[in-house]
Amino acid sequence: MRRRSVIVLLRTAAVAAAWFSFDYLCVEPFRGNVVLRDVYQRSVMSESRDAVQAAVVARRNLHDLERVARGRRLDPSWYLLYAGNCETLQLWSEATDTYTRALHIDVRPEIYFQRGLVMFRLGRMDAAVADMATAVRFNPNMLDGIDGELRARVAAAAGVR
Repeated sequence: MRRRSVIVLLRTAAVAAAWFSFDYLCVEPFRGNVVLRDVYQRSVMSESRDAVQAAVVARRNLHDLERVARGRRLDPSWYLLYAGNCETLQLWSEATDTYTRALHIDVRPEIYFQRGLVMFRLGRMDAAVADMATAVRFNPNMLDGIDGELRARVAAAAGVR
């Protein structure tokens, strides 16, 4: 009788471990991908709304991104969406930190460029020029997204005309 109880207990533990593993390795990443897709779609749609409506959407997006954060910390798209929504809410320092963490995972010109724009909004002109120049060195076409004096400074720093 005792041996049978131990066998049932071990089988139950094995089934529970398998279920939790399946959830952690398969279901949770799938849910995370669905949330990322939904947040992306809402972010794109909120660009055409007024500032108040966009802020409401951005707050919801940040909440949803936080909910799936555990499984997404090595996914640069999570960071880009999170930082973009921080920008919508004018949380400049948090956006800068998020872009910096994204650069630790993947060095992409668009991340440098966006962080440079945020640095510019924070009034950190030298840091903004450095980040944007790095982005332009990766992809010279990014210079087209900058106007005025900032464009001239970035072009000079990047060695592009």
